[in-house]
Amino acid sequence: MRSGRAEVERGGSVAEVALDLDGSGQVSLESGSGFLDHMMHSLARVGSLDLQASARGSSAWRCQVLGLGLGQALDQALGSRSGIRRYGWAAVPMDEALAQVALDLSGRPYLVIRGGLSGDMVADMEAGGLRQFLEALTVGGRLTMNLQLTGENDHHIVESAFKALGLALWQAAGPGKGGVLSTKGVL
Repeated sequence: MRSGRAEVERGGSVAEVALDLDGSGQVSLESGSGFLDHMMHSLARVGSLDLQASARGSSAWRCQVLGLGLGQALDQALGSRSGIRRYGWAAVPMDEALAQVALDLSGRPYLVIRGGLSGDMVADMEAGGLRQFLEALTVGGRLTMNLQLTGENDHHIVESAFKALGLALWQAAGPGKGGVLSTKGVL
């Protein structure tokens, strides 16, 4: 079983995350945000990840501590990253919205986001929470992510992004041909 756990504290907020890469989409979420729980549930379900996550404390730090916790749990679950595909890509439409995610589980954190949201809030989450979550995820998970967003409805845009991320993670963390997929032999 490829699993990881993390506990993260920032700004008086604490997140606890447990992740199983070889799961079936089972979730238990208590982030304090119904919308963020819905997004993380979508990510786990589409990515066939078992995910338990909770956060308490300041809502201003919620997205960051959960993203960092998920990233650290992912990093732990990947271990040496030997025997994985390493790269993953997915495009997910949701009505008028489209998100495309390309990942490299390289051990090097980097995030590029093209496109964005039009409002200040998406349900009960600040629109800036998407970037905070993804930045923290890339740092904690030591991965490179390129995300392209288009659409008109912010809910659809964010949901398509989380679903595309789940599919790309499923693909990148899946079994490869053995060894480390690198010309240098290490990540």
